[in-house]
Amino acid sequence: MRSTVLATVALSGFVLTLADGKGKGKGKGNDRIRTIYKDVAIIGGGASGSYSAVRLMEDYNVSVVVIEKNFNLGGHVNTFIDPVTGRGFDCGVQNWIEIGGARAFFERFGVEMQPNVRSTAETVSIDFTTGEKLTNYSPPSAADRTAALQRYLEVAESFLPVLEPGWWTFPLPQDIPADLLLPFRDFVAKYNLTAAVPMFHATTGFGIHDMMGHLTVWFMRSFNVNLVRVLSGIETSIVPVSRKNQDLYDRILTSLGADALTSTTVISTEERSSRKGVTLIVRNSATGVKTRIVAKRLLYTAIPSEANTSPLDLDREERSTLGEFNYSASYVGIVSHPSLPLNKSLVNIPASAQPANWPEAIPDYPYNTRFENYADSSYFRLIAVGDQTFTAAQAKKVIEDSFDKLVEGGVVNQTSPAQRLTFHMFEPHGLVSAYVTKEKLEGGFIQRLNGLQGRRGTWYTGASWGVHLSTSLWIFTDTVLERLVGDLRG
Repeated sequence: MRSTVLATVALSGFVLTLADGKGKGKGKGNDRIRTIYKDVAIIGGGASGSYSAVRLMEDYNVSVVVIEKNFNLGGHVNTFIDPVTGRGFDCGVQNWIEIGGARAFFERFGVEMQPNVRSTAETVSIDFTTGEKLTNYSPPSAADRTAALQRYLEVAESFLPVLEPGWWTFPLPQDIPADLLLPFRDFVAKYNLTAAVPMFHATTGFGIHDMMGHLTVWFMRSFNVNLVRVLSGIETSIVPVSRKNQDLYDRILTSLGADALTSTTVISTEERSSRKGVTLIVRNSATGVKTRIVAKRLLYTAIPSEANTSPLDLDREERSTLGEFNYSASYVGIVSHPSLPLNKSLVNIPASAQPANWPEAIPDYPYNTRFENYADSSYFRLIAVGDQTFTAAQAKKVIEDSFDKLVEGGVVNQTSPAQRLTFHMFEPHGLVSAYVTKEKLEGGFIQRLNGLQGRRGTWYTGASWGVHLSTSLWIFTDTVLERLVGDLRG
């Protein structure tokens, strides 16, 4: 029996219900699958995907649908709301560098912003492998740290034309600056940056599981020029007045309405080409309901891991290029325990960093970076870091083991009877800090990666393609959207 057509197909943005089976109209009633027609399908509703959806719809008059596996948008934001007070605690994204149109983008959604105020918690240096408080450790002086940051800034600024935004102008293999291919520990030694190493790590470097061993080019994707300018007081960072970074993405979700398919993943690809466009089958993880999405173009914004891209029917070139990426993995959380000291930030620093061996001030992975108390609360922020094989269960164990060592070392006094940590939030921050080896870069990896842009009707943005900071990613994403829309209309 032929299915009944419930609507007439429009140019874009229309929903049609057809029987399953390529929309040809055969099948029983419970086989029926709705079909959505859009200009652009967006995979991933994090910083890049949500931003792209808004800009395409509101600024380019392009219809979109966002496919997001989580129940909400926002990706790495990770905001915990105290169920009693309603106060927000951000354990993922901490603030936003005010560059480009960042503030104006928040204003679109009525999210009032204010300058970020850095934590005033007292730092206590502890080796989390033993629980030993580092009484002989001397952190860099403010003057030495500032001077080292300035040296880093001067060198990093010289590479801006080839590193930002995105990889568009990255040199051919034979022309890559030698400094970018240095292991970061050698770059630190060359430019006398040792006094900045603890700040590098404490700010964003912890997102790279082997910070000092990574190539400098990858470190500069995590610790970019704008971040140094913020730390140097040249630029500013901002946060919502509500202190809830999730507010922006909740309002974007409301604005998108039915054009955001949350709790949804791609399960198969029926078509993906520049000539015929893209046809995806997606499924809602909560209801099991499938939807066919027919779009003229695909914008991929998620981490291009094998697990994420396997339903996209990658060809040999796509598979071999994207498969060369390696990653770090991190998990963020908020805990409490009666014995953890308030107004303190317990920071994991190896004993070998004493008395002032700052390049050694980074733990071996996997590790928990800190127990950092949020002001005027009993909550503590933590971040566990490992390589791409690091699992949630392993991360939780690393965190709990580090707390046990604090008890053994006498830094905290366990309650009687003994209590475990209470986890109020524990979330995967995902695979982060995508990188390839020096040999791959010298073999033309970036040129092959750029060659995927627009290929088979698919465009890419996200942290694997740009600086790993939200507002820097928005600037890179603008360059992708210009090209995508030109392709769509050209």
